[in-house]
Amino acid sequence: MKEVSTKPFQMFWKELEKRGASPREICAKAGLSYEAMLDPKGRIDWAEMCRLQKEMTPYFPDDDWVEMGRRHMRNPGMKFAFLVARLAMSPMDFYRWLNTPKNGVGNQMFTCITPSHRDLGPNEFLLDLTLPDGYEVCPSFHLVSKGNMEEMPVLLGYPRSKITFEELPNGARFHVVVAQGNAPLLKRIWRLLSRPFLRRDAAKELKAAHETLIERFHELESAQMKLDRQATQLRTAHSINQLVQRDTAVDEMLETVARAMVEEAGFTWAEVKLATLDNRASHGTHSGAAVLHRVLEGRAGARVGELLVTATTGSDSAEREGLLDFVVPSLALALENVVYRGGLETMVEQRTAELKDAQAARERFFGNISHEIRTPLTIVMLAVRDIERRAAAVLDPRAKLALGSINVSASKLLKLVDELLLLAAGQVDKLVLAPEPTNLHSMVAQLVAAWTPATEEAFLTLTSSTVPMTATVDPVAIERVLTNLVSNAVKYTPKGGAIEIQLAQDADGIRMSVLDNGKGISEDLMGRLFGRFERADGDDRKISGTGIGLSLVKQLAELHGGSVSAQRRATGGTEMTVRLPASLIVEPKKTGKIPLKLVEHVKPAATQQRAITAPTDVAKGTILLAEDDVRLAEMIADVLGEEYIVRIANDGAAALELAKQHHPELLITDVDMPIMDGIELAKRFREVSNDRLSPIIILSAMKDLGTRVAGLDAGAVDYVTKPFDPAELMARVRSQFRQREMAVRLQRAESLSTLGVLTSGLAHELRNPANGVINAIEPLKELLPADLGDGGDIIRELLDVAAQSAEQIKTISRQLLGFRDQETKLDLRPTDVSTVVSRALGLNKHTLEGVEVRCTVDRVMVNAAPPLLAQVFSNLFENAAHAAGKGGWLEITSQIDAGMLSIVVTDSGPGVPVPMRSKIFEPFFTTKKQGVGTGLGLPVSREVAIKHGGTLEVQDRGSGSAFVVRLPLVTGRDSVLSTASEPVVARR
Repeated sequence: MKEVSTKPFQMFWKELEKRGASPREICAKAGLSYEAMLDPKGRIDWAEMCRLQKEMTPYFPDDDWVEMGRRHMRNPGMKFAFLVARLAMSPMDFYRWLNTPKNGVGNQMFTCITPSHRDLGPNEFLLDLTLPDGYEVCPSFHLVSKGNMEEMPVLLGYPRSKITFEELPNGARFHVVVAQGNAPLLKRIWRLLSRPFLRRDAAKELKAAHETLIERFHELESAQMKLDRQATQLRTAHSINQLVQRDTAVDEMLETVARAMVEEAGFTWAEVKLATLDNRASHGTHSGAAVLHRVLEGRAGARVGELLVTATTGSDSAEREGLLDFVVPSLALALENVVYRGGLETMVEQRTAELKDAQAARERFFGNISHEIRTPLTIVMLAVRDIERRAAAVLDPRAKLALGSINVSASKLLKLVDELLLLAAGQVDKLVLAPEPTNLHSMVAQLVAAWTPATEEAFLTLTSSTVPMTATVDPVAIERVLTNLVSNAVKYTPKGGAIEIQLAQDADGIRMSVLDNGKGISEDLMGRLFGRFERADGDDRKISGTGIGLSLVKQLAELHGGSVSAQRRATGGTEMTVRLPASLIVEPKKTGKIPLKLVEHVKPAATQQRAITAPTDVAKGTILLAEDDVRLAEMIADVLGEEYIVRIANDGAAALELAKQHHPELLITDVDMPIMDGIELAKRFREVSNDRLSPIIILSAMKDLGTRVAGLDAGAVDYVTKPFDPAELMARVRSQFRQREMAVRLQRAESLSTLGVLTSGLAHELRNPANGVINAIEPLKELLPADLGDGGDIIRELLDVAAQSAEQIKTISRQLLGFRDQETKLDLRPTDVSTVVSRALGLNKHTLEGVEVRCTVDRVMVNAAPPLLAQVFSNLFENAAHAAGKGGWLEITSQIDAGMLSIVVTDSGPGVPVPMRSKIFEPFFTTKKQGVGTGLGLPVSREVAIKHGGTLEVQDRGSGSAFVVRLPLVTGRDSVLSTASEPVVARR
């Protein structure tokens, strides 16, 4: 409650600034807003005022507080009151008027202060200013009050009063002695003459004005309290509603309501129970106070239950009652809803069981019907085949053609019966399409020929208007669609009418229409025409039919990704139109390279599928393809498999497992897939592949902006829509691999730059002692006596071991220094790479003992620093020999492609595990035993390859792995000297 006016504090701000203090900072320390304190109409709590005055105390001694109180009384705003008071009141009268309990001026400024005035004589009185229990006593406030009361007589024309005060436990007691003095002669005469009138009138006017202000203040205070109470009620009700709306079970709801009334509404105990069910819940501890009871009434006054609560001792009963009345209606409604839902769920369960029984009966019924129809059709087909077998030799061509027509028609009828039974039984989801490239132009021509006898018999004209078109559709299903539309037109077109079949291609795709000039479809039937069992009446004849035909048309069109519609023709009659997606159209073949259009067709039944596609030569990377259409996935893999290893998954979850196993460098994914869609796969792919630089391409038929944005937000870097040109897809994949390679180089360069700084000092410290050891061992050998006896050989062996160890330290130092010289330019010159390979094999002569070496490397010129390049190949050959082991083999081959030479090193070892491939090029990582390898060979080799403008990567090669070094060829001259046809080296 805001008990203190901010108006008296205006006198402090300038005084504080004079004393070098910041009013804003002082207010902030007291937890108050300086801007709010500048408002003379504002109010704060008594506790806030005490904090503020404590913050100001260091700047005001006791005498200064008193002086500030005097200065406040000389405020210009007080002049009017004192001017009138001089004429109407004595100092004692004015003291009494200012300190009237509740209605005094002091209580306007400080509503929590209770003044108590007791006269001790004509010019002496005691004044107690007390606070309610629990309120802090503020000494500086008493000092300011003393200054106020001292200065008051001065403003009436009298000397200052003499005041002393003592602090009480809940306030202060002031002893006031009003100084005696004579007013001026004119004033005494005027007071004598006008006192009976002026004093009464002025006092009356001041009292009336003051009472009006006090009344207005209490009204505002009451309104503020009401608003605060309503805000509290709203917040509490909102919190309770949020809690109870989450529960759907009756018992959970009751527990939540009881707990919320205690923890959110502030009651000590609450119990809620239902009227119709024996369910109840309670929470909290009974306070012993009177129980507040409310009936919970739902819609139309229905009794839902009752709520009982107890409030804390000493709480505002009106506020508690008001809060209870405010939240009870929403609680009653929530409880009614959950009870209703519970009953509704029971009814739903019962109805579901009934529907299951009805479904089972319907399935039995349609199963019997299917059997009764399929049996005679099967007999007809068997009879035709038997006649063909027995009498084929004596039948003329016309009879054979007729038997063939019967057989074909029976087969079609059998399929139609199956479809109609599925449709009638509500099992449309079991309809399966078998799409294949179909000549729609020829289909329409055959349909016209088949229906011409029937239309002529009905005195109708049947024509067609088509364009050459081939589409990937189910021919039987599309023939069924057109047959049903033509059949419908024949039924409802009067004699002498005309029917036309149109086949066209427009901006929306394939359009197949059947037009007639009959009566036309009615507005009433328009909206329900394609529902099951819907039929229209003929003009003058009984129209037969089941009402399933057009419903089947709709289902088959939608299974193809299309739609069907009907409309009245302006010239009279009806137009039925089936539209199919443009993606189903098979583009005519062109001369030259065919940019095959990969289309998203109807997904066929599961077939045998390839899981991986790989190029015959060295792969440029590994791609994970997630596509649930088996045919489309294999077509994409065939395109990309010319250059990359492609692993195929038919759903997102399977793709995620493949990513964990094989760590592909790029992901291509469809969006709409079973188990896990492409968006979720894209979000999780990089996490499981352990490669944050792997690009993601989304390949989907969904073109809407929302899906594209969701894909890019999930981490995709490109979005390709179907149908697409395979050449464009390949170009996008190559571009992403190039960008990935640049990112990998930048990341690696940064890492190695940091490592170079750390290792350069160590390398210098290692190299100098190693050179000293090496330089000292040879002279030491020469100084040894020629005949050392039995221990001579041992001494020389020990010296050899020391020399070898020093040489190894020197080699390690040289490799460490290689990380530091990132900016060093290499001495590149045209070099025959086969010569460098041979030199590296020679350097590893001892390492390769017992390993079969197969080397077929072309004589090709590359720009290289031969010693460094030889070190690269030497490291690769040494690692291969270690992996192959004694009795194994090492193979080195070359390949030229797009201005680059690839040297491929494979071995008979187990290969590099996929999870380890991201680590083998990290400095100091090794799989060899401790003391055998340094973990620097491959990192240094890769950096040397990069400095040559090439790369060093590890790839899958059958059951093992291949290390591939790619180097740029020499330009401006014939870079290929000869092609090696026989192994350069063969060693066992």
